[in-house]
Amino acid sequence: MPNHMETELKLGCADESVWEKIMTAEALAAVTVPGSEITQQLEARYFDTPSHALQKAQLAYRLRREGENWIATVKSGGSSKGGLHARLEWNVVVSDNEPDAGAFAHTEIGERLQEVVGDEILEPILITFFERRMVEVVMPDSSTIEVAADKGAIIAGEKTSPILEIELELKTGESKALFMLGAALSREFPLLPEPDSKFYRGLLLAGLATVQQKKNSVPQVDTAKPVSEAVAVLLVELIHHVLTAQRAFLENPQLPELVHELRICLRRLRSVLEFAEPLNVIKQNTWYQDELKKFGQRLARLRDLDVAYASWRQLQDYQSEERSAKVWLGDVLADSRNQEMEKIASECSSGLATPLLLGLWGEILDNDWQQSILSDHTTEKFVSNGLVNWIKMVRKEAESIVWADVNDVHNLRLGIKKLKYVVEVMQPLLGDRASIAEQLEKLQDTLGMITDTRSTEILLKALLRSKSSRAVHLEAGMLIGWQICEQLQLQKKANKIWKKFNRAAKKWK
Repeated sequence: MPNHMETELKLGCADESVWEKIMTAEALAAVTVPGSEITQQLEARYFDTPSHALQKAQLAYRLRREGENWIATVKSGGSSKGGLHARLEWNVVVSDNEPDAGAFAHTEIGERLQEVVGDEILEPILITFFERRMVEVVMPDSSTIEVAADKGAIIAGEKTSPILEIELELKTGESKALFMLGAALSREFPLLPEPDSKFYRGLLLAGLATVQQKKNSVPQVDTAKPVSEAVAVLLVELIHHVLTAQRAFLENPQLPELVHELRICLRRLRSVLEFAEPLNVIKQNTWYQDELKKFGQRLARLRDLDVAYASWRQLQDYQSEERSAKVWLGDVLADSRNQEMEKIASECSSGLATPLLLGLWGEILDNDWQQSILSDHTTEKFVSNGLVNWIKMVRKEAESIVWADVNDVHNLRLGIKKLKYVVEVMQPLLGDRASIAEQLEKLQDTLGMITDTRSTEILLKALLRSKSSRAVHLEAGMLIGWQICEQLQLQKKANKIWKKFNRAAKKWK
C-alpha cells in the first residue's frame, strides 16, 4: 500500500444511542456510493521502544487486523486543528501481528524508522478494539470521502476509554467537502470536532503523555500573503480558537474565566468577519455574523451571573456584620450560575455550534472568491482603509455621548469592542499607529465595568422576583448601590481615556 497524506475530519459523538442511525443519515443518503457499505471488526496494536523513541521522534507504529490481513502502518508528524487531522502515512501488508521496522525498508520512511528504533525492540503500549461501519460518498463538487463510524474502546493496561466517533477521510477533491459534510451530519446528530487521535488518547490513558494546556494567543495577520488569502487564513485560525475555547469550557465549566474566553473568541471572529465583508470571502457573511451572535448571546446570562457574583464578593470584603438570614444573595447567584452552567454545557457538548463553525470553515476554504479580489487590494491598503472608516464611525458615535447614560455607553462599547478585536489581529500592519490598541483596551475595560451595573440590576430583578427574604433584597440593593458608586468614578475615568484615544486616532486620517 502506498504512502499518502491522510486528511480527515474527526467528530466525537456525544450520545451513544444515536450511533446506530448515523450511517443512514439524511446527509449521506443522496451522496453514498451504492454498494460501498462495509462493516469491520478492527483490532489495532500500537508499539514503541522501551525508551519511547518513536514518540519522541513524532512517529507512530501500528498493526491493525483488517479481516484476514494484518496491516502495518507508520504515521509521521502532521497536524491537528479543530478536528481536522493531516499527517503522512505509510501502509504495508504483513504476515502476522509481530512488529518489524524492516517491513518498511522499501518505503520513504524506512530508513528514518530504522534509525529511530535502532537496536531496541518494539513492544506494545496500547490496543484499540472497535466496530467500524464505512461508506464512500461523492459530494456535489465530485470530492470523494470515506465516512467511518467507530464504536469500541481504547485499552492501556487495566485502563479503558470508549471510542464513539466519526471519521471523514478525504480520498479525492477539496477539503471544503469534509466540512460541508461534517456540518450536515452535525445538524442531525450531537457531534463535536475531536482534536485528539485514538493514539494520543491512548498515550494519555497509558500515562505516556500529558494533557497540553492550550491557551489561545491572539493570531496575527500574515503580511506576506495577498489580502484575501491572509484574511481567510486568519478566519480559520479564529474558528480554531473558538473550538479550543469551547473545549476548555466544557472540561471546566465552573471556571468563569473560561466562559469569558469563549465569548471573546466568538466576538473576535465576528468582528473580523464583519471587517472582511467587502472582500466577499464568505458568501453568507452577514448570516454567519448573526448566527455567531446568537451563540454568544446564549452565554450572556452565564457571564452576567459571573460578573454579579464577583462584584458581590468584593462587597463582602467591606462587610463585617453577622449573618442571620437563611438565604443570601451569594447563594442565589451561585445556585443560578450552576443551573445556567449545566444548561449551556449540555447545549455545547451536544454540538450546538458545530454545524455553524464547520460550515463557516468550509465556506472559507472555497476558492471561488479568490478570483473576485481586485489586484490593487494589498493587505496593508485594505486594512488601513478599513480601520480608518471604523475609527471614524466610533468617533462619530461618541460625539453626542452622555457618560452618565448607560445606554449611550453600551452602544459606544459595542463599536469599541469590534474595533479593538480587529486591531489586535492586524498589529503587524499598524506601524507607528499601534498606540491606538492600548487606548482601545482601556476603553473597553472601563466601559464594560460601567455597563456591568445595568446588566447586574436587570439580572437581580429577574432572579429575586420570587424571593421573599428581606435580607437577600437588602443585599441586592447594596450591591447595586456599590456598583453605581463605582460607575460614577469610572465615568470620569472614561472621559479621560476617550481624550487619549482621540489623540491616538488622529494618526488614522
